[in-house]
Amino acid sequence: MPEDEGRWWHRPGGRRHGVRVFVLILVVLSAMLVGLSPLALDSFGGSATSWARRGTIGETYGAAAALLSVLALAGIAASLVLQAREMMVSREQAARAVHTDLLKMAMDDPAYLECWGPYSSSADQTEQRQYLYVNLILSYWESRYELGQLTDVHLRAGASRLFQAQPGLRFWGDTRSLRVETAEGRRARRFHRILDEEYLKAVTRSPQP
Repeated sequence: MPEDEGRWWHRPGGRRHGVRVFVLILVVLSAMLVGLSPLALDSFGGSATSWARRGTIGETYGAAAALLSVLALAGIAASLVLQAREMMVSREQAARAVHTDLLKMAMDDPAYLECWGPYSSSADQTEQRQYLYVNLILSYWESRYELGQLTDVHLRAGASRLFQAQPGLRFWGDTRSLRVETAEGRRARRFHRILDEEYLKAVTRSPQP
């Protein structure tokens, strides 16, 4: 599927990096404005002002200093939130990597496939391997979708092609109810809803045998 690889905003960590840079620039600009404001008053006053006078005037900048402190705390809070989200995403990626390895082992050895129980509605070994492979495809798509690296348009295009073949139709026909009902989080629910919409379109165009 085509991708917007040239857009840094869609790259892994691009949005998080952008937010951090924006907060840092905002804090630095605020500090510069507060620090240079007494000197700016000199130019507007038309004559030199003593440091004692500047100290008196500086008392009026308590609100600006408080605002700067709030911005600094907000930047720290935003960084902590982003860091926590990155850790959560890393744990999710690690769990999916283990899941992928387990499915690959089942694809390579029927003895391992049997350990998953009645994994497919088909008894044909080739169809069972295709079933597992479709699962890997959808897991990969879901991971990229939740990270914002796969758009709705690209997901619909990929799902439309996937459901033009029987392996994709069989897999989603067997698992759609469970996957849609157990999806957690806004992005995950939207991901499965898009897949189900494309599946229903495919079934309407060419009914499943």
